[in-house]
Amino acid sequence: MKLYFVASARLVDIDPKLYSRMYSCLLAEGKMVSDKVMRWVKTGVRDMSGVPQKIKRENYIQSIDSVKKADIVIMEVSGHSMSMGYLISNALEMNKPVIALHKKEHVPVFIKGINDPKLIISEYDKDNVEQVIKEALKKADSLIDVRFNFFVNPRILNYLDWVAQKRMQPRSVFLRNLIEHEMKKDKEFRA
Repeated sequence: MKLYFVASARLVDIDPKLYSRMYSCLLAEGKMVSDKVMRWVKTGVRDMSGVPQKIKRENYIQSIDSVKKADIVIMEVSGHSMSMGYLISNALEMNKPVIALHKKEHVPVFIKGINDPKLIISEYDKDNVEQVIKEALKKADSLIDVRFNFFVNPRILNYLDWVAQKRMQPRSVFLRNLIEHEMKKDKEFRA
């Protein structure tokens, strides 16, 4: 299982030991596609605002690339961060399971308004963070999509292309929705 863990640099700087524990727990459960959080723990990065534009651009590209590579995206969202919100949205658009971790005293009100079955919002405290992460990973693991390829004739492909353009919906999403609709109707099927 490939994991991408990210948090606000400001929050990492406030409690680097906590983020180190989170990273270690995740590392024990899967392969990390980025060590950004651990680099921040070690270097004490406080704020990205004074960083040159070139570095900011590289950070953006690396973050999006990490979301693409990951099977599951894990974020700590206890602080206000446009970056975390953007990455959550981006990961969900890619149909990736997302675990949004937050401290009990910092409820992410806006994120709780997102209605997506692939978003797992998990509350933790310093005493149970590893347990919460492991339970959330189990849920997220069951939500990972499996690649399935099949052949279609040109007429079907033309229709799928037309649907994608007309409805602004990826072909795979259209097909997945058709199958899920049929699954709900089929009384004999038990998942």
